Amino acid sequence: MEKPYRKDLGHTIWDEVFARQVKRGGLVEEWVNDLQLTPGARVLDVGAGPGYMSLVLAERVGPGGLVYAVDRKADALAYLERIQRERGVEHIQRVVADVTTMDRGTLSPDSALVTMVLHHTDDPPGLLANVARLLPAGALAVVAEFDPDGPCKVGPPQTERVSREQVRTWCEAAGFTVLTYRQQTLEHYMWVVQRNQ
Repeated sequence: MEKPYRKDLGHTIWDEVFARQVKRGGLVEEWVNDLQLTPGARVLDVGAGPGYMSLVLAERVGPGGLVYAVDRKADALAYLERIQRERGVEHIQRVVADVTTMDRGTLSPDSALVTMVLHHTDDPPGLLANVARLLPAGALAVVAEFDPDGPCKVGPPQTERVSREQVRTWCEAAGFTVLTYRQQTLEHYMWVVQRNQ
């Protein structure tokens, strides 16, 4: 019997979430390429969960770069910590925080990845606005979500999905300029946005 959907992922275990993140691997190259990541870059992974994307980002930016893996679930980041130890990946800084309200502190990201996370938060506009505040002017971000017009065979139910038009409106209100839109699959779409000057 399928478990009911819970926005906070309290219905699942991190092995399952990591496996779902891996299954989205075909989308990842576009995200990373559109962020224009180079060795030494510092990137914010918003809602990192158990960390598959953080590991991909860490590979792209190399040991001279830094990935800020931010998630409000300490046990998700503990899962990532274990994988980091196993793989010898030191340039991921795990941060337990709610991105919607977190302060910059010592973070200094050049770009941000906000993928498949807006449907998990109660305040998507606030999350995007704070991501914009955490980034410098001109910084790129990729915002990707599940399409409510898709077949809904993977990911959240249709009622929990956010339309591309709504995400665009939130991004612009948050202080981003929309650069490009792409429908990646029937289930997934993405926006590339830039922090306003």
